[in-house]
Amino acid sequence: MRAIITAIIFSFLMSSFCLGSVISNIDKSDIELSTRFDGTSLLVFGAISPRDDRASLLVEVVGPPTTVAIRKKVQIWGIWVNKKIAQFQGIPSFYQISISNPEHPVLKEIENKKLKSLFYDFLEINSTPEDGNVVEQYYDELTRLKKKLGKLSTFEEQVNIIDKKLFSHKVKLPKKIHPGLYKIKMTLIDQQGTELSKSEQSVKVSKVGVQEFLSSNSKNNPVFYGLFSVIIALFLGFSAAQLFRWLYR
Repeated sequence: MRAIITAIIFSFLMSSFCLGSVISNIDKSDIELSTRFDGTSLLVFGAISPRDDRASLLVEVVGPPTTVAIRKKVQIWGIWVNKKIAQFQGIPSFYQISISNPEHPVLKEIENKKLKSLFYDFLEINSTPEDGNVVEQYYDELTRLKKKLGKLSTFEEQVNIIDKKLFSHKVKLPKKIHPGLYKIKMTLIDQQGTELSKSEQSVKVSKVGVQEFLSSNSKNNPVFYGLFSVIIALFLGFSAAQLFRWLYR
């Protein structure tokens, strides 16, 4: 209902738009991660006033930064261990990009540019690789795994444009997502991929309940968290032993 009312208001305000503008909103600004969280969706909507009818709208969802380590099994003093050989530092934990025109002439160039600036450029290698193609291999494997987990999507969904003025787009978030600030960026581009106008919204994803308690204490009170985990393990073990003893006596 909120989306419909806002869309109607947008339609009346279009006459006061300056050409090339984008205004936007989202249906929720907070998402709670509880033990029952099974994924959710966001509705992004708004209005555009393109100078050219051929202009397209990009919608990006950028998750909070995270670090992904790359490990390789090596033998040290006769023992096989997983050694960290490289890492992607500060890359988005979730990324999705969609466009209103799937036939945009420079769609592939836009995809390559976005992924390079968000992922490829943040690879840190601990030592000089012998294989010159190792960087591309690490990057390809990272994108493959993220797509498999539903945390990377490029132009798989189309942004809906109504009467060349209003737009809407549903963003699906998977079950396992990182807490933090998610940025939703709307960008109006021309046929060459040049940015004409931008608008940005944000969604705060936070843990609640037991998840928040465990996550907060594991970072801020590691000693308490360790003792608490040991006590819980002892209690569960003792309870299970008593249960089996009662069942088989």
